[in-house]
Amino acid sequence: MFHGFIPHVMGTRFDMLMIHPNREYLNKLWPVITNELERLERMLNRFDPKSEAAQLKLSSQTPVPVSPEFGTILQLCRSYYEKTFHLFDITLKDFSLIQFHDNRHISTAYPPLSLDFGGFAKGYALKKIQEILLQGNIRDAFIDFGNSSIMGIGRHPYGDCWKVSLLNPYSQQSLNEFSLADNTLSTSENTMQYTGHIINPLTGTYNNQKKITTIISSDPLDAEVLSTVWMIADNNQRKQISTHFKNIQGNIYTL
Repeated sequence: MFHGFIPHVMGTRFDMLMIHPNREYLNKLWPVITNELERLERMLNRFDPKSEAAQLKLSSQTPVPVSPEFGTILQLCRSYYEKTFHLFDITLKDFSLIQFHDNRHISTAYPPLSLDFGGFAKGYALKKIQEILLQGNIRDAFIDFGNSSIMGIGRHPYGDCWKVSLLNPYSQQSLNEFSLADNTLSTSENTMQYTGHIINPLTGTYNNQKKITTIISSDPLDAEVLSTVWMIADNNQRKQISTHFKNIQGNIYTL
């Protein structure tokens, strides 16, 4: 077993367990994973002035270049924007204002426009790590991304899955226990200390309801995106959105 952690990446702590008989092999695989996390942060962290997300200046109608991967990411975001009936929107305004000239150039008809990957980046990173582990023949692993995005691959050495408890932040009592096996649990919440951080792009208002939403999905990116969407969607919207995604499990807990 190998335990690795990064105290601060993508705005939170990253913890990981990998199960494999060859410890030396895991020691070599860990830097591959950390390098990938750092690379993605350098691309998507809008608070880092050197990142591609921060340097992208959609301040005129003139097309600006983006890297191939960044262009693919934007196409993914457009797909989620459409599948969630515009509740997932990295512009926090109107994603349709972004115009794609090809996969390498974009512009906006209504500048200025900024991009926020806060509800996307961790899920995208988990998906990349998932690919690294599968290519590296790691069949059992557990990843905790700041307690809000948790992926279980395979099973615990002494069980048939990875057990994760969801606690009420006010009482510390258990709200639920999840069994993760080749799927991801993503959580979004409003608590007394951390509230009003999720905006509804359709209304422009921040959600202040004291609640927790969880999504379990075999696709870590789906889980990440939808846990935020579930915070602002109403029951009818959730039903409609669910038709666009396979085998997701969503829950809402009122605090």
